[in-house]
Amino acid sequence: MSAAHDTPDPLDAPDPDTMPTLDGHPGWGSRPAKESEAMRRYRDTFRDSDVDPTDDPMAVVSEAIDTKANLVRDALEARGDERALKALEAVLDLCALERELIEDGARRRTFALLQVQEALSKLRSVDDVAAIVDRAPRELVESCGFDRAVLFRVHEGRMVMESAYFGEDRDGAEKMVRFAQAVAPPLDHMLLETQMIRRHAPAIVRDARNDPRVNRPIVDFSQTHSYVAAPVMPTGKVIGFLHADRLYSGRTVDEIDRDTVWAFAEGFGYAYERTVLLERMRRLNAEVRQALASADEAARALQDADLDLRKIEPVERSPAARSLAEVQTRVMTMLTRREVEVLRLMAAGRTNQQIAEELVISPGTVKSHVKRVLRKLNATNRAEAASAYVRLASVPEPAGPASHNQPSCL
Repeated sequence: MSAAHDTPDPLDAPDPDTMPTLDGHPGWGSRPAKESEAMRRYRDTFRDSDVDPTDDPMAVVSEAIDTKANLVRDALEARGDERALKALEAVLDLCALERELIEDGARRRTFALLQVQEALSKLRSVDDVAAIVDRAPRELVESCGFDRAVLFRVHEGRMVMESAYFGEDRDGAEKMVRFAQAVAPPLDHMLLETQMIRRHAPAIVRDARNDPRVNRPIVDFSQTHSYVAAPVMPTGKVIGFLHADRLYSGRTVDEIDRDTVWAFAEGFGYAYERTVLLERMRRLNAEVRQALASADEAARALQDADLDLRKIEPVERSPAARSLAEVQTRVMTMLTRREVEVLRLMAAGRTNQQIAEELVISPGTVKSHVKRVLRKLNATNRAEAASAYVRLASVPEPAGPASHNQPSCL
């Protein structure tokens, strides 16, 4: 799902420092709140009055309006100006309506915050990456009150839909995912999501049928009229997007909906990162246990081996030890001497800067070496590469030419 407002680009209009959050304060929640122009005007207006600084500003202003209105009403009644009295009453009714809308918005924001907290608390119990990816859109719908929600991931410059939840319409959600994956729109400069990547901010689309920034095939297939979207960026880099709408209820989404999805997307990003780390730790733990079991098997094989009275003791390796040695030889053949040094320091917990200082090379060169090491070892991160090095370092290399796997320092 991806809408135009009265202005061509809603993301260009507001300043993030003054955007309302779920608690009604300025900012997206990541910056200290500043005193607004309205609060400064309030203090100036009632500076010479006996207003208690701890009083609710809304209540103080409302009481002042009623007081001034009574004075005007008395003056108009004294003059017998019925037309002006009706106009005054209409203005007062509008003021009362404005106050009700403001109070209603504050209640909605508070309730939305509670809904987001409830949704995120459910995600904390999920310890499987595939499960939490499927669960996120569902919680946006069931806990936060939206009608439909989808989750995209950013992959090779494209938006790839990972999951969708349309309430009872499971068939519709599955069709949406299949269609969106077939389309997989590129993140070009005209797309709304590209703006969110650049600005790290959510967006609201009020007229999806006519907004030039949306992906037209996905919007037409989803039949959405308006929707809100927020980036998922647990480490500061946008890795996906959450979209939500209110198609079934027929209501146009608003700023509170936008802020709700934004708050949920931020919490979901952290929950997803935690789940990924737990899964990687479990996998690493299994690899360590397997390595220990192999080492134990090799030790038992040596311990149980028969003695033979001869000058040279033949070296017999267990199948596990031979397998590890073969892996070590194959991997070390792929790495240059410098890459082996970088891998050794990575396994010791050194940062790129520390490696650069120790090897007297630039951090950029270190970064290039790290990328090549991860690629050659088929490792997704430094931890997996370090684990591979620890396993390999525990097995002695087979005899052979010393310079066989040391072609170049770069």
